[in-house]
Amino acid sequence: MNEFYLVALLLVGVIVVNVVKQLVPRIPEAFLLIAMGWGLSFMPVFHNFKLEPEFFMLLIIAPLMFIDGQKQSFANIRKRFQGIFLLSVVLAVVTAVVVGLITKQIEAQWTFPLALALAAIVTPTDAVAVKSMTGSNEMPKGVGEALELESLFNDATGLVLLDLALSVLSKGTFSVVQGIGHFLFVAVGGVVIGIIGGFLLVMLRFNLNRHGKNPELTTIPISLLTPFAIYLLAEHFGVSGILAVVATGIEHNWEADRLRLTSTNVQLTSRTIWSILSDILNDFVFLILGISLPEVARNVTQMGWRGAVALLGVSVLIYVAMWIVRYAWVLRGDSPWIAAFFGDPKGDDRPFFARLFAVSGIHGTVTLAMAFSLPNRIAGHAFPYRNELIAIATFVILISMVMSAIVLPRKLPQKTEAYTMADLDHIRNKMVDYVILQMRSQIEDHAVREALTDQLQSQKSNRLTVDRAQTTANYTALLSETKEVVDNFLHCDNVNERYSPEVVNLYDRIFQRVLVESKRDHLGLRMKHTIKHWKKELFWHTSHRVITKKQRLRFHAAKMADNPQYSERVETWQATRDALLALNSEVTDTIDQYLDTVLTNRLKQKHSDNDFVYLVRRTMNHFCAHVKHDYQKSAAVVPDILYVQAFQHEYDFVQQGINAGYINQSIAGVLYTEINQAQLLQLQQFQGTDMALIEA
Repeated sequence: MNEFYLVALLLVGVIVVNVVKQLVPRIPEAFLLIAMGWGLSFMPVFHNFKLEPEFFMLLIIAPLMFIDGQKQSFANIRKRFQGIFLLSVVLAVVTAVVVGLITKQIEAQWTFPLALALAAIVTPTDAVAVKSMTGSNEMPKGVGEALELESLFNDATGLVLLDLALSVLSKGTFSVVQGIGHFLFVAVGGVVIGIIGGFLLVMLRFNLNRHGKNPELTTIPISLLTPFAIYLLAEHFGVSGILAVVATGIEHNWEADRLRLTSTNVQLTSRTIWSILSDILNDFVFLILGISLPEVARNVTQMGWRGAVALLGVSVLIYVAMWIVRYAWVLRGDSPWIAAFFGDPKGDDRPFFARLFAVSGIHGTVTLAMAFSLPNRIAGHAFPYRNELIAIATFVILISMVMSAIVLPRKLPQKTEAYTMADLDHIRNKMVDYVILQMRSQIEDHAVREALTDQLQSQKSNRLTVDRAQTTANYTALLSETKEVVDNFLHCDNVNERYSPEVVNLYDRIFQRVLVESKRDHLGLRMKHTIKHWKKELFWHTSHRVITKKQRLRFHAAKMADNPQYSERVETWQATRDALLALNSEVTDTIDQYLDTVLTNRLKQKHSDNDFVYLVRRTMNHFCAHVKHDYQKSAAVVPDILYVQAFQHEYDFVQQGINAGYINQSIAGVLYTEINQAQLLQLQQFQGTDMALIEA
């Protein structure tokens, strides 16, 4: 049960941070997540929380590496292989050796394998953390690609080096040949397991997609289980599970290319699920880092302030050493594979790119997980300086994050978006209003017309850019104008010629009471009328002993047969009511025509803030329903073909905007995606309705 509460609280933390970051956009999301994790650590379920490296690597890191692998095409990996090898393996090994030697010199009582274990722990980098620090900044394309590909594979390099260092500490001996052989076995073996296992799973999914009746019910669960199965299989054979899931992820990218125009429902659903999981798991990483901080703080506190300061000093030196190695590697690297990421070695931008690459070497929770994976005992003795290694790894993580948060926003330019949210809302609103007018002109049934209008209006999502004060003012003005239109219509010669003064006056009184009088007076009158009505009804029913509907019908039939005057009054009342409903129908049409004209004119004037027209329309529809005593207890059914036609009008609007030059390709891409998703959802609802009817 504790595990359930733990996951539930982590999800709550993700939700809270995603709300808070809207209020404080300048603070990197990673820091907000760490702070939230630190806050969660005070809850009872997280007391004495210890990061379990095996579960962390399996349940969080493995699926994240699988997702990152799916983002990389095999062609790109093959094209960049030499560069990836230099960054993820050679640079990682050189960094680990340099850090190990420096640490051995500072901590004289440490053995070199122990120093190498620490170096292996702090070697992996985290590209996700970099993106969190540079959310509103533009990272040069080559540098960003280098960071992403480096972090994709150097986790495995760090894990292999740590495994090698622990092996030496356990056996007490080290052989260069055996070390290289172990490294190659673990690394190459992981890739081979990933390729073979991934190929078998890809072929299984591919055939299920092509020949299965309901492929989404089998292929998506297989996809979700794939990273866990491959990771466990690789670890069972003693090779790198991280490299295995990355290799499998790359193969699944190939599968997506093969199925690009087939099994679209499976692909869309799978991508949506993996996208959501990726965001949640990435947030979990920083939350867990925050939750783990109290334990590290307790260990540091036990060392005393002098010991803590000494460890902090060592952490700073290690960070500086890694920064120098990364900077020199890019600045002096004349390999064409390095130049593919960072440009001409003699170019003016190379020093700047080198500094960016160096400061972007952020270390994340993988580093902390590797630190906590250190055994408590090794070779029959307590693991030496285990708490110190964990503390240094934590300090290095925090230092790298703080430095990047300070430096990167100042060094990188702000992102230049092809459009703003206001631009997107402006075009989307005009598209929706245009389609509403097109569809209203071809639908005769008022209920269906209004139901479709409500559905199309829901496509607008401009809550962040709408001017509420202006909308309220426009609504008040247009409502007043619409009331005047109705009043003029009621008193025109055409209406007076076709309806009796009693009918017109009755409708006018209802109109004045419901829409013209103040809300306070209207509410008071309604309450007074309601109380009076129910008192009268209660007295009548009790005095005549008429309770059920059948009793009431029999009573009226008998009274009409016995009393001709009563029958005449009922017939007069029925005729007046029919005339009132007919007049109400004409008023409804008059209101619709007027508001459609207002909306048409505003679109011609290039206005997109037209929500107030919809609000007035809804107010007037409510009034007309009040006259009919019809409050739409059962919603009107919109035929499927009308949705299809509406979506086609939306496509046409976007295409016309592109041709006319007032819709750019970026906005068009967003709108096309929204239309496609809405159309797909509507089609799925159609299919669900059809199946329900068939089963019924």
